[in-house]
Amino acid sequence: MRIAPTATSELDFSDARRSGDKIRARWIFGGLVLLGAAWFVFQLFGPGNAIIVSKETTFITAPLGEDGLPDFKTYLLEHDSEGVTPENNAAVLIWQAMWPGELAQEHWLPMAHALGLKEIPSGQHSLVPMYDQSVRQEIAVWLAERFSSELDDQSTDKFLIEVWRETLRDVTADQLIDRASDRPWTRKQVPPLAKWVEDNRQPMDLLVEASGRSHYYSPKFLDDSDDSLIAMLLPDIQTMRSAERALMARAMWHLGEGRNAKAWQDVLACHRLARLIQQEDTLVEQLVAIAIDGVACRGTITLLHHGELRPDEALQIFSDLSDLPRVSSMSRSIDQGERLFFIDSVIRMAQGKMDDQDLSGTGGNPLPAMSLATFDWNFILREGNRWYDRFVDALQLPTQAQRKTELRKIDNDLTKLGTRATGPGALIGSFFSRRQRSRMMANILISLFLPALESAGLAEERSIVLLDMTRLAAALAVYRSTYNEYPAELAALVPEILPELPVDLYSGQPFLYERKDDGGYLLYSVFENGVDDGGTNLDGKIVAGEWVEEQSEDFDYEASDLVIRVPQPAFELPEPPQDVLP
Repeated sequence: MRIAPTATSELDFSDARRSGDKIRARWIFGGLVLLGAAWFVFQLFGPGNAIIVSKETTFITAPLGEDGLPDFKTYLLEHDSEGVTPENNAAVLIWQAMWPGELAQEHWLPMAHALGLKEIPSGQHSLVPMYDQSVRQEIAVWLAERFSSELDDQSTDKFLIEVWRETLRDVTADQLIDRASDRPWTRKQVPPLAKWVEDNRQPMDLLVEASGRSHYYSPKFLDDSDDSLIAMLLPDIQTMRSAERALMARAMWHLGEGRNAKAWQDVLACHRLARLIQQEDTLVEQLVAIAIDGVACRGTITLLHHGELRPDEALQIFSDLSDLPRVSSMSRSIDQGERLFFIDSVIRMAQGKMDDQDLSGTGGNPLPAMSLATFDWNFILREGNRWYDRFVDALQLPTQAQRKTELRKIDNDLTKLGTRATGPGALIGSFFSRRQRSRMMANILISLFLPALESAGLAEERSIVLLDMTRLAAALAVYRSTYNEYPAELAALVPEILPELPVDLYSGQPFLYERKDDGGYLLYSVFENGVDDGGTNLDGKIVAGEWVEEQSEDFDYEASDLVIRVPQPAFELPEPPQDVLP
């Protein structure tokens, strides 16, 4: 007998069905949540893709290390040492002259072996740097004797005498050495410095000999550590700066005592040392080369005017300067050196070899917090290469105006890139998308590695213009040695001395020139702003074409020119310390 369902039983059945639906919905929802969480964790921390060795990612494809990735250290060692022998390598003689320089003792033997030396140099006849404390102390003792008459009775107090002598050694002696490296001086004016020059004749002669060699290779990797490229050693940088300072001081001594040929030998050696170090691939080495050549250009200009050159001497300097190539190659350095630093750092990050301090960068970037997440490292490498390609292409544009426009565009794009990379939207999006996270990481790294490259390009242009002006100064010296005065206009140099007038890179017009009543002249470039600022030099030491005692407080670097003004102020001893006197 069939029993009809009651209203209560139908209600219970409906409730049970709804309850089952709720349970199933909860299970489905929970499953979806778990799947979403699993996907989130997987895309955030799951295994990443392997780095592809290719021109677009690692840039170099050989040699490879045991991990199957490019061995950048070996590549740089092989690249830098190509064609180098102990007989043609200037670094061999430079290190013998400067040993041990900035080298740590544990690197003495590896450096000697890398240079092909049979034994570690003794260092007995190495150059004593001008700013060494022993040299400054001897100068301070001599200065104390010169200045002692200016002290009053109260200065006999022992403590005050000690403070005064320390100031002489640490401040005044440095000022004197700075001036002696820049202006002609004599033994009579500074006897202890003349003695230092004579005591260091042998290593300085070795530096001059080294400057005549064709190659330069000073190894940067002197141990088997697994450090990144950005942590590599550059022990030759300070060594080369010390060599340049020593040679310039001796050149100014020769010039002050009328030995023009010897003065030019030392100045020319500095020009050549700059071009030797620019054979290396790092941006730092290119900038050091530019700095050394800038000092050499200033020394050349001083010699050209103050040396009262004979026609044959002026012609020799003019010829030697004409044979000098450009002093730097920023596009090559960025392409072959700086690019590899970026790539090596990215690969090391992918391998977990960069710690939080290495990853932190500047300005609170979220790199340390993201270091455990997964990225598309190949995307990051390709993005980095794209930006380096932009820089290289910009530096190789044919005109200064085109380079300036493109570099500024790149700089603006980098600024925007850095802002976007650290914004809250980019950070939030990076947690939910590997692609977005990879782009954020690429933007952060690019904005950290690349900004200084625009300044490097500007430094190179400045070095080109300064060399052009120095060559023009040599042509003016040739004219003066023949006619006993400088020309009223630059056009007088053509065609007897120059086939045509050189053009200012910044304006596309001839350099600005004025013969002065003091027997000298004013020669200048309009510099980076392209505006004639009346011959005010970028360091503020020459204002409106005349030397000033000190830079004005409201000096504007943006409103300046690149200036040569001769004659320059004569060498004078610094004033005795005043702030420590009673």
